[in-house]
Amino acid sequence: MKSFKLVGTGAQKVLLFPGLMGTKDAFDVMLKYADLERFQYAVVDYRGYGCSKEMEGLFTLREAVVDACKLVEFLGWKNIAVGGHSLGALVAQMLAVAMPHRTSAILSIAGVSAKGSVSDPARAALMAEAATSAEKRQQIVKGGTANRCSDAFAHALVAATFAEISPAAFAGYASDARRTDIREQVKELPHPVLALVGEFDPACSEQAARETTATFFKLVDIQVIRGATHYPLYEAPAETIASLERFVSKHLAQEQLAPPLQLEIVGNA
Repeated sequence: MKSFKLVGTGAQKVLLFPGLMGTKDAFDVMLKYADLERFQYAVVDYRGYGCSKEMEGLFTLREAVVDACKLVEFLGWKNIAVGGHSLGALVAQMLAVAMPHRTSAILSIAGVSAKGSVSDPARAALMAEAATSAEKRQQIVKGGTANRCSDAFAHALVAATFAEISPAAFAGYASDARRTDIREQVKELPHPVLALVGEFDPACSEQAARETTATFFKLVDIQVIRGATHYPLYEAPAETIASLERFVSKHLAQEQLAPPLQLEIVGNA
């Protein structure tokens, strides 16, 4: 990754991938409530996003995984939990496939499952239009909350990153997520999976998680964030990070080989 953020100095290492509308700042609200003495979080910018907006690429999820593998090597992390929000959860699962011996746990926050995202024509058309339209992105956010959020919430979420995301990158990742299916690759993974779902998420619901992730992996813990929709990292940040850290503490041994790095570092790899 050309651009990434490190938060915390703890021995337990967690690599996080944002959703389609997120940059490396996507988890900032949630990480305000993290235990930064026990954990260290790395959050990435995809190619075409944030500080990597001008970085050329294929804008595929596999390319993002290759970049993430290089980042893990750069950081010297030998034992990590990998996670993400929405599309980022699919990238995290792909990284676990690519680096099974480095990965100890997988964290899905309202995540796209290993079978990829919805591929119906209407949804595909909406995502294509959203590459260049803030209004269409707001429509996606409103749909993800089952219209429970205010217009101001959708506007703020989109406005925070609209100028920081290349339309070509947005369209590329959205399209590739529809073509990606790694069910066969993940079925033999031994890693425990935490599937956090919002109570009112219309797509990545508890039922959907039971029908997909719970059948694809051997060890899955599904937890429902009450009152939340597709965006629990914003709607219930304290509960979301607490759930993640409890799960990681159970399944991730402390990293002994990499020295702690400074809080809030933004760097290049």
